[in-house]
This record gives sequence, structure tokens and C-alpha cells, in this order.
Amino acid sequence: MTRFPNLLLAGVQKSGTTWLHNTLSMSGHILGSTPKELNLFGQPDYRSRLDGYRAHFSSDAKPRASYFLESTPHYFHAPTVLSDVPGQIRETIGDVQIMVVLRNPVDRYRSAYTHHMQKGRLAYTPFIDTLTDEQIMLATGLYGDILPHWRRVFPDMLVYSYDQLQSDKAAFLRTLFVDLGLECDLDLADLPAPTHTSTDKRAAADWPDTPQLTPDLRARLIDYYRADVERLAELVDFDVLRWLL
Repeated sequence: MTRFPNLLLAGVQKSGTTWLHNTLSMSGHILGSTPKELNLFGQPDYRSRLDGYRAHFSSDAKPRASYFLESTPHYFHAPTVLSDVPGQIRETIGDVQIMVVLRNPVDRYRSAYTHHMQKGRLAYTPFIDTLTDEQIMLATGLYGDILPHWRRVFPDMLVYSYDQLQSDKAAFLRTLFVDLGLECDLDLADLPAPTHTSTDKRAAADWPDTPQLTPDLRARLIDYYRADVERLAELVDFDVLRWLL
């Protein structure tokens, strides 16, 4: 029997969402969609595609599953006159559990810029010195602006730090399973490796060097995000002010 998901990993891009989706899908308690990113909500024709969306979530595929997971990190954006993703999710599938993982927006910008170079959307450079909102690379990191609207729609959404995921994946997962009310059934001593690394990207693109931010651009990005990070610090229970150092 098909159904709507009851767990959405909504963001953010370049914050370990592929690794987290794949790892959670190894649990007997969680059925993750294939592919990971269904990217339904926010599309102008999303209502006409609901049957196909439901087809990715069959309770027969994993009978013990308590959660049916979709992970589309592109969802975590501020509403526009054309699209209100959290509103569309709530209207369509109700009070689903939302999760987001927030990454230092300066580091996220570098990772996103590198990703778009790899995809051929931006020219390769070993030293990134351009401040641009192409591919909404800047706007995606304004978490202090984005999070309040999502929380108005989903007050119980779970917000995590990418720093925590990177420093101790096992502890991160233990916390997440507790938050979901589940017993962790993963082998935390033998977790999968990260899906992508900078070295992998460099090798795949045959680049001579892994792209890095210039010191000047890093300073400009810190200034750009400063007010937003200070707002975010009042909304989450982990240290984000360190991002401004």
C-alpha cells in the first residue's frame, strides 16, 4: 500500500543530506525514497503529481518501518509569491516531521560554488573570489530569515548542526533516533563513509586543485551573514556564533 511520507529532510543543500538519507534508510524503522530527492513541493504542478509521489512510499517494502522519508534539501527556502513550500507540505500531507541540518553558510557557499563548477554552471577556478547569488548560493544560507516561517508551519521541526554531524556521526545519529522516538538499530561502529569529499570532486572533474575561498571573500561572506547568524543564534540550541570567527 502506498502512502505519503511522514518524515522530510528539508535541507540544507551541501550539509550531508545524501549521507544522512542513505544512512537512515539502512534502519529497519525508516524507509527512504529512491531516488532521495523527489523535489515535489514548490513545483507549480505538484498537485497533479501526488499519485506518483505516493508510489515511492510503500509500507509493503519495509513492514517494520515507522517513518517514510523523503530528502529534498532544496525545500529549505523562504516563501515567495509563487511558492510556499512548508505551506504546501502541510496542506498536502499534514503534520509531517520536518528535519533540517544547518551548515556554516560561508563553508556552504564554498561547497555550493564547487558543486556548480563541477556541473559546468560556473567556470573552474582554484581560488573563489566572487560574491554572487547565482543558483541562490547566498540566499540559501540565510537560515535566520528562513527558519521562523518553517517553524510557524511546523513548530516541532528538528534542527541540527552539520558541525555535530561532522565531528561525531554516531552521537549525531543517537540524538536523532531519540528525537524520533526510535531505538537505534544501526551499527554505529561501522557507519558508511561520506558520500562526497572535496578530493572526490577534484578527481572526478580532473582539477589540479580543490577550490578554496580567498581570504578576502571569506571575510566578505562573514560580514554578509553576520546579522542573519546573530538572529539564528536566538533560534537554535547549538553554537552558531562560531561561524563568524
